[in-house]
Amino acid sequence: MQNTRSLRTVLALALLLNLTWANLFSFAPGMTERLYRMPMTEGWHAYLAVSRGAAFFVLAIISLLALLRPRSFRSMTVVLLVAYFCFFLVDVIVLARGQMAFMVLLPEMIAYVFLSGALVRFYPAEEQESLRIPEKKVTGSSIEK
Repeated sequence: MQNTRSLRTVLALALLLNLTWANLFSFAPGMTERLYRMPMTEGWHAYLAVSRGAAFFVLAIISLLALLRPRSFRSMTVVLLVAYFCFFLVDVIVLARGQMAFMVLLPEMIAYVFLSGALVRFYPAEEQESLRIPEKKVTGSSIEK
């Protein structure tokens, strides 16, 4: 069996980061405005911020479940990996359109890359017995024939 201490550490960091971002987007709109250097001028902006906060809260729940039982909930690790890739892709699209400054998005892009890389590195893979090829013993008599 594989040691899951490193994966648990990464999942704990993901839980902490997801709860922080969920709190930031859902309950601290003023801090979100300062962080992204963009005012939330309409109700629509606040709605989108709270929606993103809810998405981070769901990811925090997934991180917690995967943290508690990393071997049983391997698929949740994949869900986190896909979510971080999608958030990273959104940041790249926003940068390509010129909607936000690179230095504003750089910290969260770095966090997505590091978390994704660590999740891939420490993914709990198990050996499957059915895929092993049985080894045949070679004796001296079978070589001579």
